[in-house]
Amino acid sequence: EEFFDAIDELSEPDNLENSIGSSAVIPRLKTDAEIAENYGVPLSAIQDLKVEFPECPAAELARFLARKSVSGDTRKAAKVLDPYLKWRCEMAHWPPEPPGLPQFFRFNGIAKDGSRILMMVPSILDIDIKQDAYVHAFARMMEREMDRADTMRFTVLADCRGHQNLGYVGKPVWKLWGHISACAKIIQANFPERLQRFVLYPAGNIEMGAFRMFKSLFSKETLKRVKVLHDSNGCHAPKPPIELLDYIDVREIYPENRQFFTGLDPTIDGLP
Repeated sequence: EEFFDAIDELSEPDNLENSIGSSAVIPRLKTDAEIAENYGVPLSAIQDLKVEFPECPAAELARFLARKSVSGDTRKAAKVLDPYLKWRCEMAHWPPEPPGLPQFFRFNGIAKDGSRILMMVPSILDIDIKQDAYVHAFARMMEREMDRADTMRFTVLADCRGHQNLGYVGKPVWKLWGHISACAKIIQANFPERLQRFVLYPAGNIEMGAFRMFKSLFSKETLKRVKVLHDSNGCHAPKPPIELLDYIDVREIYPENRQFFTGLDPTIDGLP
């Protein structure tokens, strides 16, 4: 639910449904006016917040102004910026990352709509490692990969397969969800307006039935951003659904991660 809450925090671009294959997501804008227009917030609000929060780039201020709970109100934005900046200061005091931490979130290249590709492979996750270690690793990765001063978003590719053939062990959702939702809360609280789309795959008949049953609980804006790709084999599918190619080019997946996409595009399999 936290991931869907994070999606709901995003403003709704008019061309989201038609953005596949285009350059709809602009990674860097030069002026405050361009940034304000991109996020649909008042330029004056960005300028006012710059006085109170001079350490924040204009794009970061605009993202917090664009949150649905803020809606361009500078007073409301200040109330969420204060704890965010305190959280950033705390990062320097976090313990180091555990050696060999299995990374189940992995950034890659660029999706067809111009957003960054962020893989999520829950079967990689080691549930014996505390949630905080994963939350800290995820936040540090976001800091490295997503420049505070740009307007880049990311598309999550959530691969539900167990990947036993790669040496991983499939785990029930209820054992994984605490770690996953803890990372999702970081997106919602500290990286608003970053999530472009959430693609879940491969969903079998049971999973599709459950999604149809519960989708009425989510807003229309959320459902426009969530894509569930069907495969009758569900989590036992030997390869990702071919529909995934509507969103990505496998060549944009980094070589160390292409093993999770084997069979999706045979012309790419085996290439460095």
